Amino acid sequence: MISKKHLYLSLFFYFLFFFSATKLFSQAPIALPENSSYKVPYIIEGEDTIPVVNLPTVDIIEMANPDYMKDLQAYYRLRYNVIKVYPYARLAAVKLNEMEFQMKDMKNNREKRKYRKSVEEQVRKDFEEQIKKLSIKQGDMLIKLIDRETGQSSYELISQLKGSLNAFFSQGIARLFGHDLKDKYDPEGEDKTIEMIVNQIETGKISF
Repeated sequence: MISKKHLYLSLFFYFLFFFSATKLFSQAPIALPENSSYKVPYIIEGEDTIPVVNLPTVDIIEMANPDYMKDLQAYYRLRYNVIKVYPYARLAAVKLNEMEFQMKDMKNNREKRKYRKSVEEQVRKDFEEQIKKLSIKQGDMLIKLIDRETGQSSYELISQLKGSLNAFFSQGIARLFGHDLKDKYDPEGEDKTIEMIVNQIETGKISF
């Protein structure tokens, strides 16, 4: 398969030749040398005689290679989805750390539940409409990135914050939409490309 670099070089030389030929053939009458065994059109620029040669058309068939285009489209869809959901995963990690810090000095479970509820209501108010618009694939990615950012699966977080019964029912509802709250992030395996994209975001190579 032709590489992207070779493809761009081929296109560069093609357009360079096309542009040059257009300029050459726009000149007024082209003279022919008198003593030449093989006569070709030419132009004179200063003291230089420049021959004009028509080259055969070359088709670059790999440009439309369906497998290459399919892989490229899949990568950019994945990249778009990572960029879209990564901020929400980071927010989850920040809110979790904030909650743990605030609750460590609370004296009883009632006070903790009240605080958790207030945080939940505020997050729901700020982000519910945006989260609801996520596609199923974006939802799956959010579940995995939450695990990456917090070190805990979504199931474990719900169980920890709202109890195992809530986690069980949330998992049942998630399953209806094709999600698994127990999904773990695998940066060395199936999520390797996602990890690469996230690293590019974190190092500023991709802005969002």
